[in-house]
Amino acid sequence: MQCLTRQRLRVCKHRLSLASVCLLTLASLGLASATTSRADTSIVVSTQTPYNIGLSGNDDLGDLKKIYQSANSPSEQALDQFNQIITDTGMKRTRLLLSDVYCDVDQTGDVFGYTKDGVFHPGDCQPLGWHLEWALGRGLSPHVAVAAFMPPRLVQYGPGESWDANGPAPALFQKYANALVRYIAKKSFDGGASSVIFEVSNEADIADTAPENWSDTNPSAYTLKPLGSWGRWLWWMDPAKYVLNQWPPLQSHMMSNAQDPTLSYPYQLDARRLPRQLLPVQKVFSQAIVNIRNELAANQSYNGKTLEMAGPALVGLSFNYYPAEHLPTLEEVFLDQTFNPLADTYLAKFNARLDRFSFHYYGSTDGTGGFAFFDNLVDKAKAKLAALKMNNANMPDVKLFLSEWGPTAYEATDVNYSHKGAAWTAAFLSEAVKKKISMGSYLIIGDGQGDPNITPFLGQASLLHKVPHGDNPADYYPKPVANLFKMYNKMSGQRACKPLSPAGRAPTSMRSRPGTALTRSRTSWSTTMIRHVSSATTLRPRRRRGFRLRSITCRSATARP
Repeated sequence: MQCLTRQRLRVCKHRLSLASVCLLTLASLGLASATTSRADTSIVVSTQTPYNIGLSGNDDLGDLKKIYQSANSPSEQALDQFNQIITDTGMKRTRLLLSDVYCDVDQTGDVFGYTKDGVFHPGDCQPLGWHLEWALGRGLSPHVAVAAFMPPRLVQYGPGESWDANGPAPALFQKYANALVRYIAKKSFDGGASSVIFEVSNEADIADTAPENWSDTNPSAYTLKPLGSWGRWLWWMDPAKYVLNQWPPLQSHMMSNAQDPTLSYPYQLDARRLPRQLLPVQKVFSQAIVNIRNELAANQSYNGKTLEMAGPALVGLSFNYYPAEHLPTLEEVFLDQTFNPLADTYLAKFNARLDRFSFHYYGSTDGTGGFAFFDNLVDKAKAKLAALKMNNANMPDVKLFLSEWGPTAYEATDVNYSHKGAAWTAAFLSEAVKKKISMGSYLIIGDGQGDPNITPFLGQASLLHKVPHGDNPADYYPKPVANLFKMYNKMSGQRACKPLSPAGRAPTSMRSRPGTALTRSRTSWSTTMIRHVSSATTLRPRRRRGFRLRSITCRSATARP
């Protein structure tokens, strides 16, 4: 996801089958279709044998919930208007993107604060402090993407690649990273959070896709954004070490020539974005997390609380191109440079701690695509991690983290606010559980932009759609995928499974395992169960207990004997 304005944090994406007859048994939840089922066949689930394929090995439902119970914090001013959806979906975490845009240190590096309009303010960093307080006040643990832009204090030293190794800049940057991680960790833990996850930047494989003033006929006009807040994303790279005004461009897809100064600007998916931007910054923050872990370990009130480093948070597009050239993808190269002491060209230079391999994934533009791309990405990442671990006994058990996802990144369709997106999501979550994704984060909570002159992004992958009413309070309606998440959140119990009969007919009744909260629950099997989910524009609040997806009504119910 790359769509951010200077004035405010704005996130946007301008860019099924569940064949196994396996059900999650439910507690206090009845399912009833508002339309006639197209298939009257019922389902039988074994009451004796649990069926679990997720990462935990014993709780597929819990594994599924972890994949959707997070989303990016709202782009607009967030007060209490999102409290209900947070409660209804059981949200546990929120992602803060660009909240650290003004965070800074003084010239000594010993005083933390923020710099706005050239003035340094010691103490809290805003708006990061406000965003953390909003999240913690609603019981949400932070997932913070840091260092998308160069900290203001370091701008005087130029791009990171140009720093004198023995000069003040490297040590000052490490002090800044330590201070930022310490601030976030202490504020989060003191506010009740049990964990904090960090990532560096966001989609560094496509950020700053091209120079400013790009055209294919006038390369002499190319310029770069300045360093610092709301400036250049590729702030570590030194423009003196590539040819900015070269077109057609000479690009690099390999580490071996990543330092070649005759190459052009590093357009999207250029391999130089790893060793000359993401990896050096990632290593500094990885070390900062180690430093602050050790520093806070003596505080008994923080026992059991965790700080984790995730990355690289790429979009995965290199999977469409690099294999065709018989080259490893950027994700595989990132893992190799992070864990392999004999990595191509750079050896152990970028070796660092990494707790979760994070990546982004969106479905097709029309919401009908399968999961072949997702499966291939996950399988290759797993294979790379397994191969690296075989040769590195000290390597941690790196889990897979889907740190941004949604039905589609293409906002010109109705997929993200119609039954199409909800149906895709139901199928995708099952696939993600099977692929042992440890946790995930849906794109964003609401599609409002906080500016009355900007129409809410109805096509965005968000939980809520905002309907403004001028000077009066706006209404917020759940999109169909949010209703799906609310339904999952009402579920509890164990997953159990019985295969189809030899004739291919589904079994005939459904019961929970002994010991679960539900003694009996039955539902008809409908292949179009969530096909007719309402559009966000027709959703209206219900006064009765429960919520409605046009062909599904989910109500609080008491299990009968």
